[in-house]
Amino acid sequence: MNAKVFFVLLIFLCSNIIIAQGYDIMEEKHSVTVEIGGKALEDVKWKENPDLITTGVFETGSLKLSPQKRGYRFSPDIFNFDDYNSNTPKIFRAYKYNLTDRLKLYLPFQKEFISTKVNNEKINQIEVTYQESGKGETAYFNGVSSYIDFGSDNTNFNELTVAVWLKPEKVSGSNSIIGKGEVFSAKIFDGNLQFTTPGIKDHISNVLYVNPNEWVHVAFVFMPNDQLFFYMNGTLIDQIKASTIANTDHSILIGSNLWGQYYKGFMKDFALWNRALSNDEVFEVYQDGVLLKTEKPKEAFLWWWLLLLIPLGGIFYFFYGYKRVLNKVYVSESSKSVEIVKDYNIRFLGGFTLIDTEGKEFTHLLSPKRRELFLLLFLYTIKNGGISSKKMGDILWPNFSYESTKNNRSTQIKELRKVFEGRLPLEINFIEKKWKLSIPESIYTDVTQLNESIPQLFSGKQIHTENKSHIQIAQIVKNGALLPQIELEWLDSFKSDYGNAILDILTPCIDKEQEEQFSKDELILICDAILEIDPLYENAVRTKYYLFTNAGKHMTAQKLIENYKRLYEAFYKEGYDINSLQV
Repeated sequence: MNAKVFFVLLIFLCSNIIIAQGYDIMEEKHSVTVEIGGKALEDVKWKENPDLITTGVFETGSLKLSPQKRGYRFSPDIFNFDDYNSNTPKIFRAYKYNLTDRLKLYLPFQKEFISTKVNNEKINQIEVTYQESGKGETAYFNGVSSYIDFGSDNTNFNELTVAVWLKPEKVSGSNSIIGKGEVFSAKIFDGNLQFTTPGIKDHISNVLYVNPNEWVHVAFVFMPNDQLFFYMNGTLIDQIKASTIANTDHSILIGSNLWGQYYKGFMKDFALWNRALSNDEVFEVYQDGVLLKTEKPKEAFLWWWLLLLIPLGGIFYFFYGYKRVLNKVYVSESSKSVEIVKDYNIRFLGGFTLIDTEGKEFTHLLSPKRRELFLLLFLYTIKNGGISSKKMGDILWPNFSYESTKNNRSTQIKELRKVFEGRLPLEINFIEKKWKLSIPESIYTDVTQLNESIPQLFSGKQIHTENKSHIQIAQIVKNGALLPQIELEWLDSFKSDYGNAILDILTPCIDKEQEEQFSKDELILICDAILEIDPLYENAVRTKYYLFTNAGKHMTAQKLIENYKRLYEAFYKEGYDINSLQV
């Protein structure tokens, strides 16, 4: 090799080293944090980096992040930093699950259970009997032919939890508690707890032995590609590395599995979640159960309650009925009366709630998938006048075949109509190649009322403020965030458009040029609504501080700016000068 060629190669290698080091030095970092109620959530794990555990703000070069912590949901649940140019930390907001959130099956296994339906689907019980077990008449599986079949099921188990009371007569060999085709099976194997992902791995705990003919509460918490947790009597006894998991539409079988490994013995209070419960939640299930207890109160105690409830019921009915007659109030906006509906049948702000025409809540009757279908129909009807079958299928049943999507859509819409039948007179229609949700004027919803004042509420376009009912809008908005505890990927754009639209309408109201149009109470109301959308909107805090101070409410004003300082510093991780608000 001559000197000239060697020199060229040397320059080439050095330049590549410099470029590589430059890329490493200039790797873009992002600040990230996870908060719950404005405070840092402790010990958060990250799907893309299972070894990373964080509390508070941290720096990362990862382009994609998905927070994880058992017992919590997150908004958003995944974020890509490709187009993220903000200098402020990216906040993932955490919300603690209710125990029954994403509960797929709950089977008390009492005698009256035989004729019930679970999740609105008929179940097939094969040779399951009900016998005295020491805990009343409880389901008994004979170990040879007894099992319960829930039919074809399309649930994708990204995480799952199984919890159940057992009194096994046989613990040797394989004894399946639950199996779902080629997806998973939870069982007792030679006295040990075992969780199998067929064709992939058997996960076995050898820590504690399950004794025959003794009641024991067991639980399995499976997080694919992360950890599998084993519990006995509410206590974590073991955890091991978890494999991945497949997903199929095979039946869920209780008391058997793919290989016919039958369970023999008694079974009570079976529960299956499509999420990973936390240690505290598993202990709560062990100690208190999942749903309301069904034991009958003592006769004398019952009579006392009846004597008390009958007159109270009459009083409640009288006042509630009177309230529904007077469920509209009026406030003033620039000397103009504005109608505000206070008693909503469907609420989206501050939490999703359904109230029937008699004032009874029935939100719990919607399964997660039917709730998502309802929200999809409602929001797309407002935004685009409806949603096509193809777009609905792409969102709710991605990667399903045409026939499977069509069957699921037909079934879910039919069941959704049943839920609302006799409760709220809503209609789901297919018109002009779109599915639409029709809500009569007699049914009040907060978002519908907002949309009457802001026709482009979900358009994503700049909204002008002329002739808008600012006070009416603020009165509704201050009730809370839009669907705060529901995280769906397609829903993020609606939440973003909603927040931007409200800020477009309300923030000009507290500018010096326009604030004279409103009374002091109206300005405070507007500020509260703005801060519901953006808690760090400084001008809204400054305006409230000014109004409180002028009204002689100095303690309230001081508390306001101190709270803002704490929130600001927790978010930005830097000091904040309170004097800037007092200017």
